[in-house]
Amino acid sequence: MQKHTITSLITNLATNLVASLVTSLAIFTVALFTLALPMQASAQDQAALEEIVVTGSNIRRKRDFDTPSPIQTLGLEEIEGAGAGQVQDLFKNLSVNAGSETSTSQNGRQGVSQFSLRGLGVSGTLTLVNGRRAGVSPISSDDGFFFTDVNQYPVNMIERVEILTDGASATYGSEAVSGVVNIITRNNFEGAEFGVEFRDATNSAVSLNAAFGSSFEKGHFSTFINYYTQDGNYRGEFDWLRARDNDGDQLNTASLWDSGTGAGRYNLVNAEGSRTGNTIADPACGSPNQAGVVNTFESGNNCRYSFINQRRLIPEEDRLQIFSQFDYALTDSVQLFSEFSYSQNEIRDVIGGAVLRSEFSYSQNEIRDVIGGAVLRTDNGDFLIPSSHPFNYFTNSGDTLVWDPAGIQAGTVEAADVIFRGRPQAGQDGPLADDITRKYDNGRFVLGFDADLSDAWSLNASYMYSRSQFSDRQPRSYNANAFRKAVQEGVWNPFGSAWADPTSSSIKNGQLAGNDASALEVISANRVFQSEAIQQVVEVILSGDVFELGNGNMVVAAFGAQYRDLEYNDIADSLSEFRLDGRADPVFSINDASQDVYALFAEAIIPASDNLEIQLAARYEDYGDEEGGDTFDPKVGVRWSLNDTVMLRGSIGTSFQAPSIRNLAGSVGSGALSDSATGVAAGSACGGVDSFNAAQITTGADLDPQSATNFNLGAVFQRENFTGSIDYWNYDYEDLIQTGDDFQDILDNECATGIYTPDARVVRDSSGQLNSVISSFVNIGSVQATGFDLTANYEFGEVAGGNLSLFGIGTLITDFDIDQDGSGNGFDGANNRNRFIGFGSLPDTRLNIGLDWNSERHSARIVARHVGAYDDRTPTDDSRDEIESQTFIDVQYGFVWDHSSSGTTNVTVGVNNLFDEDPAKIDDSERIAYDGEVADPRGRIAYLRARYSF
Repeated sequence: MQKHTITSLITNLATNLVASLVTSLAIFTVALFTLALPMQASAQDQAALEEIVVTGSNIRRKRDFDTPSPIQTLGLEEIEGAGAGQVQDLFKNLSVNAGSETSTSQNGRQGVSQFSLRGLGVSGTLTLVNGRRAGVSPISSDDGFFFTDVNQYPVNMIERVEILTDGASATYGSEAVSGVVNIITRNNFEGAEFGVEFRDATNSAVSLNAAFGSSFEKGHFSTFINYYTQDGNYRGEFDWLRARDNDGDQLNTASLWDSGTGAGRYNLVNAEGSRTGNTIADPACGSPNQAGVVNTFESGNNCRYSFINQRRLIPEEDRLQIFSQFDYALTDSVQLFSEFSYSQNEIRDVIGGAVLRSEFSYSQNEIRDVIGGAVLRTDNGDFLIPSSHPFNYFTNSGDTLVWDPAGIQAGTVEAADVIFRGRPQAGQDGPLADDITRKYDNGRFVLGFDADLSDAWSLNASYMYSRSQFSDRQPRSYNANAFRKAVQEGVWNPFGSAWADPTSSSIKNGQLAGNDASALEVISANRVFQSEAIQQVVEVILSGDVFELGNGNMVVAAFGAQYRDLEYNDIADSLSEFRLDGRADPVFSINDASQDVYALFAEAIIPASDNLEIQLAARYEDYGDEEGGDTFDPKVGVRWSLNDTVMLRGSIGTSFQAPSIRNLAGSVGSGALSDSATGVAAGSACGGVDSFNAAQITTGADLDPQSATNFNLGAVFQRENFTGSIDYWNYDYEDLIQTGDDFQDILDNECATGIYTPDARVVRDSSGQLNSVISSFVNIGSVQATGFDLTANYEFGEVAGGNLSLFGIGTLITDFDIDQDGSGNGFDGANNRNRFIGFGSLPDTRLNIGLDWNSERHSARIVARHVGAYDDRTPTDDSRDEIESQTFIDVQYGFVWDHSSSGTTNVTVGVNNLFDEDPAKIDDSERIAYDGEVADPRGRIAYLRARYSF
């Protein structure tokens, strides 16, 4: 692949500097006078107060060290102040984070969360634990990349989180395109700690945690345990969501929450096995189900199905997390260390009235039972109900279909063969639905040593092994052929009486109307998908003093090698893979795929003077010709202390990311899509918008790696009571791997002229209803992203018996130019939702401002979190409504009881989103109704936390 030379990097840097100089100076001035507010101090500020090894360097020096790269830090105070019950709760405190999905997302990634710096995608942020890779999840993002599920780690293990906010591939390797998140654990914890937390919102949650730590003659160990459980919410439990669906009316044919593939509609059958004559909606349509809920309604001759409670918006979860670490001094100069973590997460969504397809099993109208030899007639994938069926009370009155149970009971008429179209269990929503159960088992093990080879040189070596397993059990997957046979033999009742009045009995033979468990077992199966990701990393780093400069300062360096191996398996459900479950969405397995990487790297820090320090880093990585090729990534950083008040910093470098296993093999997902061509013949006028949950298939391809050039310029200010920083950043991200054409755009283009023009990538059933949309992974053009990060912190000193500080942190995105095809015709993705591409939502303004007050026993905090308004445009559609700005207020109060020698008790009470702001509304044509990358649908969240330490 073609890489930028240092000369071209410097040229690009100069060009961008001239273009942004005026803007930089203006914001610089404003920052000095208006941002005298305490934002989280950067790691550089903290380094002046304690001796730490700062994220961003492989050189191990046990003295304070400021990197030229910007680093934001969330310490214990910020973590506790955020009211964080799980790691994803920290996202809202980081203005540099944009595009992360939370566990409230209703897709295959329910229950997992991931950092996404700069909105450049979850795959472009590398997550570390104590400076070492944290492992990868067994599922991928929409753009096919793997990521670290940060919810696998207990919050009580974290001492601080350091966020390196510029490219760091030269130091840490690929994936560190937009930055690095380094989770630092409470390595020196001693004693015991027990805690409990209760959370109340639209759902409720409880967590129990404990920590144990002790030192002995030559070492130290600590263990952190957390158990978290939450109940769920059905979609219909959110008033704001219901109101956004056609003014709260879920029972109308224009609704986003109902489907024409409803409870049932019926026709007579002719001699060829096709539908004929009039259509009649299910006679039980509009009747309440066993839970007393009406979720069907008649519309013309159809019984439509309202599925707002078919799924949960907030899933039920049970999570167990364990993290343990151990240090042992083998000799005076050799220190062994190890880490072990394990988490198990079970997520329970529901599935109500699932659809049943059949045309993918056979295409002929006459189907013969291969076991019994009976003819099971069908019409283009619909199902024949014979006249002998116990609950078939339809009659043929002069080629007109009539529902006449009284006539059949009296024996004056006979039942007729009819054809059924509908969902086998349309009435079984909400509490009557079955659980979709997803389970994650994550394990990670680290073993290594630090050895002092001399007074000047040290050797560090480590081995990391992580294994993450995922299983997905989805009930109500029907075997179409078994369903045909069960209906033919009268074993299964396909009429609405099965759910409207299950205790009623057949007027023909006394059989109960309700389909019992044994009847369901005959026609249904569980779709079971399993995947596994195993990552191993071996790393060796030699660091120490190289030579002394003429000014008496020592040049220090690090040299290292790393080997990474990723093994991946994705086992699809067997019935689904062979199309025996009647579903339209194709699936496939990936068996024993692997990707390995060899890397060599070096780094040097040159103290050119007492005030000027230069950091050089370079890394070579080789994925192999079939897996991404090789790359060389340099980085140069400079830190210049002008005086005791102002420090300048800057860095420039390149980053790299190879195609993932998923990019090369392809992937299958699902999601809600809006369709204007349902049931419309080719060449006819398109109809109204209907909405379906359809398969979204992305085929794999031979792809080039992604690469980025990035630079950062910044300044840090520090006076007696004030610290602050401003950083200008720029990313030029090329050869991006994305889904080529957006699934919704493919659908929309079929009706772009108002006349339905079929696209071969759109798959529909025989009735014209959407089944799946096919796109592919491709290398698109580039993204040019620029912006500013601002932090500030002001200490007022003692106020009302405690220390009061004002803090703030903000990010302003000035450009996010997306060139999808390399033509130079870019799309401005700044301040936009960017749903058409695999990047996150990017409101151009994010700002957190708060007050913090602490005394010996009391603490209080109030934070205002502001997200600016942003658009929801695509390159082909700029008509959608703006997504409004929002400001959320969080408050917290804490009290500490000191029990002298017996320990301390901390009690904290807080409320996030104090005024219960609803998520900002997105366009009416989208079923999801809010942006889950920006807003939390749960509204006001109150919590009570107690912790006893001794």
